[in-house]
Amino acid sequence: MTDKGKTILILGNGFDLAHGLPTKYSHFLDFCQRVERIWSYGTSNDKQTIAKFKMTWIDNWETDATIKDTIVNEFCNRKMNYVGEYEVTSDNPELSEIHTLLDDNIWYEYFTELYRKNAMKGENWIDFESEIRFIIKMVDENSLSITDSWDDVIKEAIGSPEQPKLRIFKGKLKFDKYAQKKKWVSGHEATVRDFREKAFEDLEQLTRVLELYLAAFVEKIPISNSEKIPQLLNLTPDYVINFNYTDTYERIYKKGKVYHIHGKADMARSAEENNMVLGIDEYWTGDERDEKTDFTIFKKFSQRIQKHTGNESYKYLKEMQKAFETRGKNWSGNVDTSKIHPDGVSYVYVFGHSLDVTDKDILSRFIGDDSTSVTVYCRDKGTEGELIANTIKLIREEKLLDKSNHVPTKLDFVIQKGK
Repeated sequence: MTDKGKTILILGNGFDLAHGLPTKYSHFLDFCQRVERIWSYGTSNDKQTIAKFKMTWIDNWETDATIKDTIVNEFCNRKMNYVGEYEVTSDNPELSEIHTLLDDNIWYEYFTELYRKNAMKGENWIDFESEIRFIIKMVDENSLSITDSWDDVIKEAIGSPEQPKLRIFKGKLKFDKYAQKKKWVSGHEATVRDFREKAFEDLEQLTRVLELYLAAFVEKIPISNSEKIPQLLNLTPDYVINFNYTDTYERIYKKGKVYHIHGKADMARSAEENNMVLGIDEYWTGDERDEKTDFTIFKKFSQRIQKHTGNESYKYLKEMQKAFETRGKNWSGNVDTSKIHPDGVSYVYVFGHSLDVTDKDILSRFIGDDSTSVTVYCRDKGTEGELIANTIKLIREEKLLDKSNHVPTKLDFVIQKGK
């Protein structure tokens, strides 16, 4: 093992957004709604219907032109058969699969309703995940057993004070089609276990829809040289810990070993083979973390274990700690900063990540470890303040002050220039 430190680049969704890619959850929901209209808008493909469709759903849609063109093209070429009612089909396999996966999907229907009412907080994927967390946590807290009656538990959860989002969720969750699929016996009363199974199955299906959106559409969008990030062009990382599902970094920068810690979009594989992590953080504390495990399957750490995406980052950390220990674990003010990795110190650069606690189990180790010197890139002053606040939640205020006030500094927040 060498005593040379490592250079680590950590990427979040802001990285894709900085390259002009439509990867916010709002972009995703907008796309899904328009895919659904291919099957539900009008009963003909005449010029008047096409013109109305474009005016209503396409003209003011803020997304890449290639995605717009694909939706319009598929709308114009859809096939319609009348067999008692109109049956619509499309020759596009990705869009057809998306349509099937969205049918009776509780999360899609719930998120679409919140989005329509402007009731979703924030605009980042952590806000999307927090809405899942709210539902799962409320059900978990109000049930004693997974065999409890679903109707009784959700009624108690909605309770007092009134929880309007839970009421919306309850109104959207129908077990009719799921009961047929699972061949429930007559008179079966839905339980919390039934809710858990349907909710997780639908979340996995929505994750597959996201995979198809990213791999079949977003990754096809060209990125110009002017959209490249100057700070990253000059950086040569040993490892890239990528929280994104896309291949943007590999396509554009082609440097370092890239590790997709939450999985990578790949439309060529089956839905069952999808390894993308889309979940929530741990909400129990103390002994309850080990005792309240009925809904662990929704949590990111569990999905990383199931989908085999979590181990590599810990290997990198051990390499960094080993290099630091070999050099005496002493990064003093007398360190020779002219060296690339003085005294076995490793450099961590964070770009486009909100540093939210949902990824605390990974981020806190790299940002808070004594072996690392960390640079966090911030979009502007406002973002800088948010990132400092989130860093405190990751490593505590004492550690933040210890690293940022060190001479030379071990933790620096830098406003991006040029982008």
